[in-house]
Amino acid sequence: MSFADMTIRGFLDELASSSPAPGGGSASAVAGAMGVGLAAMVAGLTDTCKMSAEDASRVDEIKQRSKGLIQGLLGCADDDTAAFNDVMKAFRLPKQTDEEKRARREAIQMALKGAADAPHRTLQLAAEGMEMAACMAELGNDNAASDAGVGTLLLDTAMGGAIFNMQINLASIKDQDFVAEMRSEIDRFTRVRDELRQRAVCSVTRRIGS
Repeated sequence: MSFADMTIRGFLDELASSSPAPGGGSASAVAGAMGVGLAAMVAGLTDTCKMSAEDASRVDEIKQRSKGLIQGLLGCADDDTAAFNDVMKAFRLPKQTDEEKRARREAIQMALKGAADAPHRTLQLAAEGMEMAACMAELGNDNAASDAGVGTLLLDTAMGGAIFNMQINLASIKDQDFVAEMRSEIDRFTRVRDELRQRAVCSVTRRIGS
């Protein structure tokens, strides 16, 4: 069953169980989906009549894009757990003969790349969602400014969690070109994350009068 089809209680029970999956990667993706949901809510509560055409278009774009982005992030939650299970399956392969050892090493490396790719996708989608939440922190209904801020923080958590899950898998991957590419992505998205968080927090703090 997809995590998207579970109740909140059901997902939390799975998360709290002694099973290692779902874990932090899936939780990060779900947090990101929640953050996008809040950004969409603020967009829906925002009157665009007195906005510039550019700002109104951005709010409408967020309304339209949010559903697909939520679906994508929930898919990442499933993919992250599936990728972890693939790693565990590779480690359980036989290793009696030299040929079996070679095949096992290759399978482990392939699975580890998949386990780094899954949170990378979460990172990409959460960054898009965080841009939406930061935008709504600036443009959205004043009475929902705190909601846009919470959405931003959830997406900030999603990005941070995705980075942690990329890093722990990259540490065991021997393909240095792949590792360098993924580390470059981490550096790039870290800068994006910091900029968006600062934008949103400043906007929310100003608008709620703190």
